[in-house]
Amino acid sequence: MAVVWQLATRTGRNMVTAPKKGATWAVMAADAGVSRSTLADRLAWLLERGLLVRVTPGTTPRFRPGTLRGALDDGRGNEAATYVLTVPADLAESLAEDDQGDGGQLRTCASGPAGDDWRDVPWPAETLPVELTRTPKPHVVDVGEKTSPDVRARETPAHTAPVSAWPATATPGTKAEMLAACERLRAEDPILRKLSARHLRSLLRVLFRLGATVDDVRHVLHHQPGGRAWPLAAAPRFVPGWVRWRVQAWLTPDSSLGGEGVRLAGQLPSQVRVAYRTRIRREQTARTTALAEARACRGDASAGAALARRHLIAALSRAPKGAA
Repeated sequence: MAVVWQLATRTGRNMVTAPKKGATWAVMAADAGVSRSTLADRLAWLLERGLLVRVTPGTTPRFRPGTLRGALDDGRGNEAATYVLTVPADLAESLAEDDQGDGGQLRTCASGPAGDDWRDVPWPAETLPVELTRTPKPHVVDVGEKTSPDVRARETPAHTAPVSAWPATATPGTKAEMLAACERLRAEDPILRKLSARHLRSLLRVLFRLGATVDDVRHVLHHQPGGRAWPLAAAPRFVPGWVRWRVQAWLTPDSSLGGEGVRLAGQLPSQVRVAYRTRIRREQTARTTALAEARACRGDASAGAALARRHLIAALSRAPKGAA
């Protein structure tokens, strides 16, 4: 019941558990006073009996398909499993039959000390009433006069989302924004987590000043300038040197973009995408303008001939001088 209570109090309006409300194994096990193995056993018990339905399983980058066992960062981070509390069909039918009949025994068991009707009890106790004597007691460790150093209350709730909400596609400009971007990188990359946010900001400041986003930093650290991924290897022993070495591969001696193999005159991936979209929009605008002019001159032979003459002159002016 302690585990069920943690699930019931961490749901949204649709009665599905919400990780933002602390519906993760670590938080629920700590608040219920049980271990992770006990929590997993109770969840399996509920799933087998149809009292709980797993909506989505929990995943991590290391075991998620398409990440090469955590070598590639898909940007999703750790995802907690979501559940929905339910009532088996046979139990719901029996409750409905009892409600249509006298239902005296059920109301007697479910009524509280004040004699309230069991149907007035809020969900989920409305469908599955519980005796007051079965309410789990808090786990107390009696160690005499002294308090065990391992028994203490949780001072702050565990984080169930990235520490920073800095967007992955925005370029940080100020020191505070760079620090927020580094906090997100640390929260999503176990290698960078070994560095403090300020130390990581000092190593990545040159990239941020060149217009890099969080996605660009991930690409730079895990891909060569030509676009190929770095060969898989063990975790780096000295993380600052590892970060500095991979960043320098994308830079020239004067700390500007243009390392060997950097595409499109030394542009970061986000800058390449922006340049591509700009070129596509420019070409679409030119085609739309040409089509509008052609439609305007349709049916007018003189206007059509003049338009064709202008296009021919423009094409000849762009052609090399020695071309026939």
